[in-house]
Amino acid sequence: MEIIHGFKSGVRSGISNNGHVVYCRYGLPHLICLPINRPDDPLLNPALSHLKALNGYYAKQFFVNLHPALNGADIVSVLYQYVMQSSVALADYNQAELIELLSILTSQSKLLIIPLFE
Repeated sequence: MEIIHGFKSGVRSGISNNGHVVYCRYGLPHLICLPINRPDDPLLNPALSHLKALNGYYAKQFFVNLHPALNGADIVSVLYQYVMQSSVALADYNQAELIELLSILTSQSKLLIIPLFE
């Protein structure tokens, strides 16, 4: 018997259900996750700390310039749902406001952006 639930299945996807893999404008993969969901992999790179500078300005540039072909069109809203664990307030914000909220959370170390390339 299959268990069916109404919660979106894509909200907690990624590496071992610990976040989302997105591609920057150069096509390089990055894991975006909450600090509590960071994988326990000793070979995983540290989070990009320079994105916190200038109150999240560089994080904002990262989210604005995500690769359009490799990422889904709704990747910013999916990331917001992942961070907030709810889609209730999603309709209250446009794309620019969602990016601003994600960059603020990154600057406060509440959202980690970890490069997956080596």
